Amino acid sequence: TPFYTNLALWVGGLILVSILKQEVDKDEKVRKFTAGQAYFGRWLLFVAVGLVQGLIVCVGDILLLKVQCVHPVAFVCVGVFCSFVYVNLIYALALTFKHIGKALGVVLVILQIPGSAGSGGTFPIQCAPKFFQVVYPLLPFTHSMNAMRECIAGMYGANIWKYLGILAIFFPISLFIGLVLRPLLMNLNHLFDKRLSETELMLGETES
Repeated sequence: TPFYTNLALWVGGLILVSILKQEVDKDEKVRKFTAGQAYFGRWLLFVAVGLVQGLIVCVGDILLLKVQCVHPVAFVCVGVFCSFVYVNLIYALALTFKHIGKALGVVLVILQIPGSAGSGGTFPIQCAPKFFQVVYPLLPFTHSMNAMRECIAGMYGANIWKYLGILAIFFPISLFIGLVLRPLLMNLNHLFDKRLSETELMLGETES
């Protein structure tokens, strides 16, 4: 349950950046705003939808799939928090690096499937290749799955807060990508999107 729930939440974030615009357009009413204001303006939409996604997935686990869970309320709260972190990270990557960022989101989920599965999702980490034994502590899935496992099977001490605390580190990382790196790459991204649009083959999202 923790593995497939987190997989669904991450894929939900990828779908959001595929169907919703990341850039904010200027119009007659709002003609001027900073890069940070544009970031958080669209961020509110992505986070709101991401929280709803997390709520639907986790409540569906309990009510529809009848997952046995010792702490169902905590499970839903952890799932919503995981969705919040994932959407922040995916949104920051997609907004900052455009198509490359979306591809990085796909690469991350591909990397996390065997890595997090080896951390207890489907088999022990000792059975995974050496590469995944090294990187699995750095993957968001590892800590979100452990936090959900605490809710499902029963909590041991304050472990759940340790897992959520490590997972929360990815939030400031996403803000750094979106608020610090993005302004440095805006001109390059604009040129890249313009060239993509000129090909008439690929979509290039530009600011207007």
